[in-house]
Amino acid sequence: LFFFLMIRRPPRSTQGVSSAASDVYKRQYQRRVHGIYLDIKDMSIPQKDFIQVETSVDFQDAAAAWNLITKKEQLYAYYFSKASWEAAKICTFQRSYESPGLFVLFRLLFSEGIEQLKAKAMKKGISEEEWKQMLAYSAAVLQNCGNYKSFGDKKFVPQIPPQKFLDILTCSSNFAEFNEAIMDIWNSVKDVIYLSDPPFQTLGFRDANGLTSYYSANMTKAEAIKIKEFEQAEHISPINTRLLKLAEKVYWLRLASVEKGNLPYVKTHQWKDCQIIVENGEFSPFLKKAVENLKKSVDYAANDNQVQMLKAYIEHFLYGDMEKHKDSQKIWIKDVNPTVETDIGFIETYVDPLGVRAEFEGFVSIVNKDESQKLFSLVTHASELIKKLPWGPQYEKEEFKKPDFTSLEVVTFAGSETPLGICLPNYDDVRQTVGYKNVNLSNAYPLPTLKNVRFVHESDIDLYIKYFKDSEFLLVALHELLGHGSGKLLQVDDKTGKLNFPEDLKNPYTGQPITTYYKSGETFDSRFGHLHSPYEECRADSVAYFLSCFNEPMDILFKGRESEWDDIVYMAWHSIVICGIKGLEHFNIESKQWMQAHVNAAYVIMKVLLEAKDGLVTFEYCQREGKDYVVAKLDRTKIKTVGKAALSAFLSKLHILKAIGDFEAGKEFFKHYSEVDEEMLKIRQITMMHKIPRKLQLQGNLMMEKNGEIKYISYEKTFEGVIKSYVERYDEAFDSEMYSYWKAQKELFK
Repeated sequence: LFFFLMIRRPPRSTQGVSSAASDVYKRQYQRRVHGIYLDIKDMSIPQKDFIQVETSVDFQDAAAAWNLITKKEQLYAYYFSKASWEAAKICTFQRSYESPGLFVLFRLLFSEGIEQLKAKAMKKGISEEEWKQMLAYSAAVLQNCGNYKSFGDKKFVPQIPPQKFLDILTCSSNFAEFNEAIMDIWNSVKDVIYLSDPPFQTLGFRDANGLTSYYSANMTKAEAIKIKEFEQAEHISPINTRLLKLAEKVYWLRLASVEKGNLPYVKTHQWKDCQIIVENGEFSPFLKKAVENLKKSVDYAANDNQVQMLKAYIEHFLYGDMEKHKDSQKIWIKDVNPTVETDIGFIETYVDPLGVRAEFEGFVSIVNKDESQKLFSLVTHASELIKKLPWGPQYEKEEFKKPDFTSLEVVTFAGSETPLGICLPNYDDVRQTVGYKNVNLSNAYPLPTLKNVRFVHESDIDLYIKYFKDSEFLLVALHELLGHGSGKLLQVDDKTGKLNFPEDLKNPYTGQPITTYYKSGETFDSRFGHLHSPYEECRADSVAYFLSCFNEPMDILFKGRESEWDDIVYMAWHSIVICGIKGLEHFNIESKQWMQAHVNAAYVIMKVLLEAKDGLVTFEYCQREGKDYVVAKLDRTKIKTVGKAALSAFLSKLHILKAIGDFEAGKEFFKHYSEVDEEMLKIRQITMMHKIPRKLQLQGNLMMEKNGEIKYISYEKTFEGVIKSYVERYDEAFDSEMYSYWKAQKELFK
């Protein structure tokens, strides 16, 4: 076939813009067919990802919930929120080399007022479309804490030409005063922000064709694994660290904290043939402000548990001792059903390519009493529901420790993205011995519309929209409580040699004695490495879908709506197939890797249902708007028979391989279902043709007025609203501390 490529003319002027950046811009328009971008990934050319100007914005509105809490609770929430946002600047340093600079740049640029800046830009020759492109890119960088998507870890680049980008920077009223800093940032990032060929395309180790700022640019994956062995041997948690290579076999392990010293392992270690300098004080300027605000929140704590929890957070942030953070989580678990729920720290390890270093997050939320009552009832019946899971008691905790489970309205989620639900803490030893908490974040649910529903049969679209939130509520509840909350790890106590399982227990898939059990201090995360995230999300999802086949959860969560139960379950199961299809856009063809844990999990479950055959899941190929299209069909009459049986067998093996610590068998098992064959590549191409931009998230702000009252500020669901929320979130227009911190170390990660 012969295509007429429609090539958009490059910018007329490239003065002040590097030739590399200009060439990147020229190339990005050279593969258009009849106005539609080709899936150039399928042509072995990496596809550039823009934030489209038509991207919509979801506002996580908490205004009504805010007005229902007391003045004391508002002050507690206000200071905890400020602590969270100050420390969330760390997330940009955990994203990419250029992300902190962009974060500083955009907050300064738009601080004069978006409309005022627009008027100046228009006078300088910026078109309306170019202005929208600038807003889209700026809003996305601020919301994602950098220029890589928090969902999928893929880089997005500016659609606005480099010269036009620079023109907007120079017409700002802040340019005269902060000219040196603005140009320093621009000159440092102007080339790299437009690059999206490997290794710039995704987050990962440099020698695995990716980029990461958890590790210096000269670190290899093999070296990181070697230092991981050192960390385990010396009992140093890597969760709040970054790792740099200073010279051949000389490494610098940097712990996040306000102060330096005061920990026994903070020193220079000689380990095997390496020298490893362990030092704390990383991210000190941001954690110092976080601690200042946490100290202020102590005065407004609701009870002694919260006071002690706050003190443990402060102790943890002062010197970076992760045991102090564990202490905070043990106390947090005991703070049952608070009106204002909070947590803060280095929590999730999704972004680290090794899966051991965590991204910062902090949240503040307010209880939704009606939904929380249903979740409380689910907790009370959890022990009975766990007995229905398809593995024996040998692979389950002797006692289910009932967690606090509440539904919350998010006021603040300081980090790169707000999830739908949370099960914390992530420390296996705390979860096994003390317990955990579950939260459902009810105002974070994105709601489907007729415009954005894809791959659903037209006869099911109305049901899909009608029961989307109900089905998500069902799945999140079961996923968090009984998915992440079930099961045990088979371990040995290294000191006593005592096993926590019968010595004669055999591996059911080999018939041999179990020899792969976990050692003291070893966790599922450390054993399974980067695989642990998609594996565990898949296990939790599978538990949710399996248990949805029973009436007990439905009676608890949807009592009085019995006539709708089958529709809710049908849409819940339908959603995993749709997620599996849509998730193919996060499969990297070149590396043959999944770039997002949750979509990998969804795809695996979809493949399990496809392998069940018997017509349970089928695909119907057709045309839509003149392009190839696919519709997923699920036989609802077979969900509780064929579907349940297939998921039961899969879930049992998935869980047992985790429980016994058999990484090699677990990896091969999971890999089988993760593989993308020719038909799935065809469907992937279809999903790329019908791709809809992922919505940006928008949160309100808490502002203290002159009379001491705390006001909740809402924003319009636009790019301007996202930008304004970040500008008003911080006290200073120019963040000199963040700029100086980035400038001092940026070359190490370039």
